[in-house]
Amino acid sequence: MKRILFVDVRNATRSQIAEAWFNHLADASWQAQSCGTMPAHALDERAVQVMAEVGVDLRAGTPKRVSQQATARADIIVLMGKDIQPYAFNTARIWEFQDLSGESVEQVRFLRERIRARVQDLIAEIRLIEFESVNTASEWRALMACLANA
Repeated sequence: MKRILFVDVRNATRSQIAEAWFNHLADASWQAQSCGTMPAHALDERAVQVMAEVGVDLRAGTPKRVSQQATARADIIVLMGKDIQPYAFNTARIWEFQDLSGESVEQVRFLRERIRARVQDLIAEIRLIEFESVNTASEWRALMACLANA
């Protein structure tokens, strides 16, 4: 299984939404996790609310601290905003989403949709890379089975 790690400061909103979308939309050969450099004590209730509106349950999630083990196991690391120090994460991608602390639920809904679009683009990119790396008939069948289940 391949892993993607979404890193945020508080791991309460942006990264939790990205993790949930990725695990909801991607095939089972990939799994997302999220973490924070200074994790909050609880998830942002606005994030829980706006994801519930689209049928994705975040209630079981808890903010987690980033660890060397998580970063070492990740095939792709995505920093959720420029407020995370990129020098600490080798070869990380940076998505420029602002921290919405204190913003309205409507702003979090807008963020939810922007993150969904970025996650869908990332999934398409991953599928293209996997498609280009197929060398045998059995790999082709396995890829087609994953795509059929997506």
